[in-house]
Amino acid sequence: MKNDFSNLFIGDGDDLADAKPPKNRETPKKGRGAAKADPAHFIGCPLRWFNVVRPILRSRDELAIALFLYRQRIVQGSLTITIANGRLSSEVGISRYTKYRAIKRLENAGIITVRRDGSKAAVITFRRLHGARKEGQL
Repeated sequence: MKNDFSNLFIGDGDDLADAKPPKNRETPKKGRGAAKADPAHFIGCPLRWFNVVRPILRSRDELAIALFLYRQRIVQGSLTITIANGRLSSEVGISRYTKYRAIKRLENAGIITVRRDGSKAAVITFRRLHGARKEGQL
């Protein structure tokens, strides 16, 4: 049987114009400590973080490392993180040498501190940026 769509868009108005959402729909609840991101100040990381690290780093791959580090900080829920070279290579496709350079530049700028223990993954701690109001902010 063939459907007749000839009058599909003919009518006196929008049938969904008066539609209302179901009353039993719950609004999503935010978890404890969930950040209230202002879209104007967030681009996958806080715009403040991006503006601080961008002039320090010298390549897009180094910037990708900085964004990845920030993401891991959020995912792990801690100011102190570790990033294994293999994971960085497999997830982001960036070499360990680029990671070393980016981390060194961020460390020299005072944005992070790094504790190295031989061949183990470096332990990276984010420092509060000047003017941050509380611990959760950079």
